[in-house]
Amino acid sequence: MISFPATRIGVIALLLCTATAYAAPHTPKVGSPERLAICDALRLHVAGSIANSRLPKKIVFKIEDLNVDGDFAFFGGFPIFEDGTDAIPDFLPDVFYCFLLRKKGTGWNVIADFSGSDVPEPAWWRTMRQKLPAGVPAAIFPEFYRDHLGL
Repeated sequence: MISFPATRIGVIALLLCTATAYAAPHTPKVGSPERLAICDALRLHVAGSIANSRLPKKIVFKIEDLNVDGDFAFFGGFPIFEDGTDAIPDFLPDVFYCFLLRKKGTGWNVIADFSGSDVPEPAWWRTMRQKLPAGVPAAIFPEFYRDHLGL
């Protein structure tokens, strides 16, 4: 039988608890219910709040970033039509689409829109930082956004 001094057991337990408390965000697998729910929320938001006119076909997303931690998710990418044709610029603005989402119950909602074609001025970043809800895990944001938001 191997014997560990109590201090070693305490250190090991502390390390395990710390690793659990600071678990890294994950990217939901393609086809998973979580990823589908997030993309459904994005589809509704883009079609209802951003599209220049009614979209003639279903959109899907070319995802560059999708990070989830608890009830928060960060998305970065581009919408395209399901058949692979481009929805930009005829139906959607020509920008890089970035959204912060929050899970409420079983669904996701867009709570902040970071979309844009240029890097915004520092005042815009400060305003966006102030709008972030308490508890948003900084780790879901790509480094560029963490740096500019001061997270």
